[in-house]
Amino acid sequence: MDASATELIARAVIRRDNRVLLARERSARWFFLPGGHVEPGERVEVALLRELDEELGTGATIERFLALVEYGYVSDGVAHHEVNVVFEVGIADPDPVGQEEHIEFHWLPLDRLADADVRPHPVKDVFLPGVTPFWRAWPGRTA
Repeated sequence: MDASATELIARAVIRRDNRVLLARERSARWFFLPGGHVEPGERVEVALLRELDEELGTGATIERFLALVEYGYVSDGVAHHEVNVVFEVGIADPDPVGQEEHIEFHWLPLDRLADADVRPHPVKDVFLPGVTPFWRAWPGRTA
């Protein structure tokens, strides 16, 4: 099994009216938080605002840090390792429209979040009542 490089990803929790905005590749069945890869030398916050502008065509404000989630998975025989930096974010447009053809966005009611396939799975912990910022280590490989 081949291994890819560790990916640094900035993610946004965007809430509205007891719902959260989730993204999904049109060909996939699972969801992820909006955001994307941090480019070499780019600050995480700058990357997140850039990705949200590219994906949603709207300005955004980072409100607070929520979590750091390390995650690993295998896709097409390649082992992936990612570190997700998750922030609570406010957006300027209350009804953003997806700007990228391969991604669709959905407002999911928070009471349906527990049953939704959101990846990486530990990011769902940010929605627990009274949660404080946290780090979730990947229980996978040790080296």
